Amino acid sequence: MLNFSKFLTAILVCSFTLISCSDDDGDYVPSEKNPQALSLNAVGIATAQPVQDFSIAGTGFQVTGNAFTMDFFDNSTGEKLGTLTDINVAAETFPDGSMKGENFTIFTFAKDKGTLVMHNLIDMRPVDEGTLSASIKLNDARTNLVGGTGIFEGSKGGSTLNAILDMTAFANGTVGFDCVYNITLK
Repeated sequence: MLNFSKFLTAILVCSFTLISCSDDDGDYVPSEKNPQALSLNAVGIATAQPVQDFSIAGTGFQVTGNAFTMDFFDNSTGEKLGTLTDINVAAETFPDGSMKGENFTIFTFAKDKGTLVMHNLIDMRPVDEGTLSASIKLNDARTNLVGGTGIFEGSKGGSTLNAILDMTAFANGTVGFDCVYNITLK
């Protein structure tokens, strides 16, 4: 008679052996069947650097505008994941202090994992003197991913944005950023 306990143990040992011998290096490759959610926090004080006919890898876009560069982190663990470059290609300011902007946001992941690129239409509203809150227009938040490289090549999806911008040194081209991007890849 077959001992059920020994049989179950043998099955588990074989399963664990197959899993541990997998040639998967642990990098996740997004796909239609396997959506991925990322919550990224871009934080820093950055001064605008003019860019002209800047080619954005993985998109086919060439843009001209002001680029702001800062580090970004995993929002839940605080681990530094890479560098974000936010290129403002258009902006409009209104009498009430609010602004609208068009930006290309490039997440460059460390360790050669690749890039994610978002094309964002952003609404900014005054919070108090020198501070704006910013968000991506809701109808664009599901489809604003326009390209990627490395493990993100061919990804589709979008991002929301909840941000506070310190604009007190904006006359000098400097902005303080505290931005949370919630990205869904599919």
